[in-house]
Amino acid sequence: MPEVIDPDIATRVIARLDTWLGEAGLRLEIAPSEFGVLHGDAVDILVHSATLPPLRITVFDEYGDLGTHDARLALVMIGRGFGELDDAGDAVVWAQAEGLDPDDPAPTLLHQQLSAARAAFLKAWGEPPDVVTDLDWQLNAGTAQALRRAAGLLPKR
Repeated sequence: MPEVIDPDIATRVIARLDTWLGEAGLRLEIAPSEFGVLHGDAVDILVHSATLPPLRITVFDEYGDLGTHDARLALVMIGRGFGELDDAGDAVVWAQAEGLDPDDPAPTLLHQQLSAARAAFLKAWGEPPDVVTDLDWQLNAGTAQALRRAAGLLPKR
């Protein structure tokens, strides 16, 4: 398994996520997804704050990271999900990228809900920190590995 190249980087990333969550005043709760029938990896993150009603953000947790209920991993997954929405541009491209049937009305509804939640989130708190590269996430390397280790998904050293 690839190692974290510099443990100081991992420490700074974890501190950055903790600081961001603290400053934003968010509590992130993991819940079963209403869209789980469409995509077995679908998980909802409920974003609670003192300023807005809870936001429901569905993410696709293919590696099972959110079984830990770790707020840092949830925040990273929110950012990754928002990036995928933004990259796709529209519901059809997004559904195809997520392995969903673009002709089914449910993914279109989910895309609309996620887009509205994304807009509300960004307006209230801005972009979540972008601290994990796609390659690190997929290979469980670098900061992704450090976050997973801190969440208890990997053994401590």
